[in-house]
Amino acid sequence: MNLSTFLLSRLPSPSALLATGVLLGAPALAGSLAYAGNAGGPGVTLLGVSQPNGIEAHPSVENPLIQGHNLYAPDLVRNGGVWNLYYGGWKNSSDVNDRIYFAVSDDLLFEGPWSGQSVIISNGGYLHVNDPSVQKRPDGRWVMAYTVAHQVGSDYRDWIAISTSTDGAAWTPSVATSTTEVRITNASFSDIARPALLWTGSGWKLWFDARTDNGPLHSYLAESSEDLPRNFVLVQSYPDVNGFPGFMEPDVERVNGRYVAVVQRGFATLHKLESTDGRAFTEVGTFLSAASPAFGRKYVSNPGLVYDNVEGTVKGVGFGMTNSDGLTEHDIGFAYTQYRVSVLSCPSTWHAYTTGRYFDQAQQLTFGYGSFCRIRVEDPRTGQVLADQAVGSVAGDRWQFVP
Repeated sequence: MNLSTFLLSRLPSPSALLATGVLLGAPALAGSLAYAGNAGGPGVTLLGVSQPNGIEAHPSVENPLIQGHNLYAPDLVRNGGVWNLYYGGWKNSSDVNDRIYFAVSDDLLFEGPWSGQSVIISNGGYLHVNDPSVQKRPDGRWVMAYTVAHQVGSDYRDWIAISTSTDGAAWTPSVATSTTEVRITNASFSDIARPALLWTGSGWKLWFDARTDNGPLHSYLAESSEDLPRNFVLVQSYPDVNGFPGFMEPDVERVNGRYVAVVQRGFATLHKLESTDGRAFTEVGTFLSAASPAFGRKYVSNPGLVYDNVEGTVKGVGFGMTNSDGLTEHDIGFAYTQYRVSVLSCPSTWHAYTTGRYFDQAQQLTFGYGSFCRIRVEDPRTGQVLADQAVGSVAGDRWQFVP
């Protein structure tokens, strides 16, 4: 027997390689999958797939997590070992006016329960208050910007007002008043609304949409050097994208020296953008699409970043979600930034739609299929395949991703 024949005789058969999860001829990958038991139910669940600062967000399988008559515009702030959640709308059909609500998670998970869910800023003399954007400064002071809406004749007029707090729960004023409305120089807007307020460490940035008279909405940025922001200077306008305001309903955080934003486009998609100076942004990916079967509703709106100010990472997004063509009757949901997962039912049906459960679990939608022969994990930021493994799997199986 020559050396080549001897070596070939010692190689395992292709079927043996598949049984152990090795793909013949495939390059070595960074990660692997380990079987973690069967929990019952449909689909396949992967554990350990959280990707902080990722670009693909998987909606929670338990959405919606905050429900009411019409609740949306979530803004999250980590406050020690819990999340503070600020949001607006009507909790009950009898409420008539939008108000701003406050809830606190029992831990750092979104699946609940959420305590509180009570009004912290009422509309006062305005028709509505909504769209809270909250910043907790390092010195312990809290500042909120929000939309105030009133009626002028037969038309609505929106503006932005400010409230402050020492603990993030009790706010001054707690009844909206015109004395706390912001002023913007270098501009002649008739309406401004849907703010994203950010403390940079040396000043304030305020992103918003605005119009003049009854003209079209566009997106803008103003800045303030005041300790308590009331007076802003307009510094930037943003071009529309496909006829829609290009920086619509934003939320922006400063993450490791960069500005990270989420915006919505056409009530259909949420996009991630980044910037080095907080003015010029580059789109880096699509967080999610309402067209995905994993989303579960027809429209998405008013997103908020899940920014962990302790770990310094973005872990997902919150949003309003609705089936109403009139963009009412919202509930609030969350999605987690995770690795991209694909599951194959042999011979050729790939399952590519994913829901999240907690930050690190992904549950694949498999639409009635009950057997699976291959699982792939990718980094959506780079397209790199991290694991690509042949399996013999059935509905309800759980697999641990091992980087």
